[in-house]
Amino acid sequence: MHKSWGNAIEFNEGADKIGVDVMRWLYVTHQPTDNLLFGYKIADETRRRFHLILWNVYNFFITYANIDNFTPLKTTNYQLSALDEWILARLNQTVSAATKTLDNYDAFQASHAIEEFVSDLSLWYVRRSRDRVGPSAPDNQDKTACLNTLHLALTTLSRLLAPFTPFIAEEIYGNLTGEESVHLSDWPKAKRLTSADAQLVADMKTARKIVEMGLSERKTHNIKVRQPLRRLTVNSLSLSVELTQLIKDELNIKGVDYKPEQKELSVIIDLSLDSDLVAEGGMRELSRQVQEMRKVLNINPTAYISLASPTIPTGILLEEFKRRTLTKEVKSGPELIIESI
Repeated sequence: MHKSWGNAIEFNEGADKIGVDVMRWLYVTHQPTDNLLFGYKIADETRRRFHLILWNVYNFFITYANIDNFTPLKTTNYQLSALDEWILARLNQTVSAATKTLDNYDAFQASHAIEEFVSDLSLWYVRRSRDRVGPSAPDNQDKTACLNTLHLALTTLSRLLAPFTPFIAEEIYGNLTGEESVHLSDWPKAKRLTSADAQLVADMKTARKIVEMGLSERKTHNIKVRQPLRRLTVNSLSLSVELTQLIKDELNIKGVDYKPEQKELSVIIDLSLDSDLVAEGGMRELSRQVQEMRKVLNINPTAYISLASPTIPTGILLEEFKRRTLTKEVKSGPELIIESI
């Protein structure tokens, strides 16, 4: 890029088109010993890799906090799940890493530690918490724990981001706290991780690896995740009940068997289907179609609906379907039609 070649980007034009927070993040996450091939394409990649993911997490929280009339609790007299404890441990790790590296004037390492945390927050914490919030959530105490954890994570994260991306940090922090400015707040302080916290972080990494291997097996055999399967066998280790439940939920598996006597980590999935599994898979597929139609028809997420469908779940699957989709009335019909009540 050079002015004499006619491909130079004037600063004001670049700042307007790219966005100054994106431009800042593009520079701080780049290895300072390497040349930066500045341009709109790499700026778009930076935006997709970080800013859009962060904003989607923030939007997820705002959406369900408003739906559930959430008010942050100053006390911690609610039970945290293993997932909550894990993301808070990762948050403490990130605060510690960012503080240490910035004290050494190393914005590159600090920004990458923050980026890895945002990835964990989005791709695992929020992903596994979608059923914990909203009007169809089965446990109000767990919902409170989830929303409080997300609120703490986002307000702390915005303070970490203030020196790097001051505008998005100001927007998030101001809206979530009502305080004057994130730039007038104190820098967050990391709590020392206990041995249990460190073990949880390591075990969650293993659980995610097992999920990755399980999803690969499903893809190899062309079986969608919406189709439940009976059992997963994990060789070489065992995990806690809560982490096992996360694996079961993410892989849509009814049970997990551990064989810790094996040396190498591997997974085996029972791919056989019976009538009960096929019926549940059909219920999940119908639920997906209904949720997609709700979005297309712009039906409020809290609104109950009535529907007609050529296929209708029966028994406990019908009750689960109605809970998932906020359906009050179900009747048979030649095609899928939904209406807000």
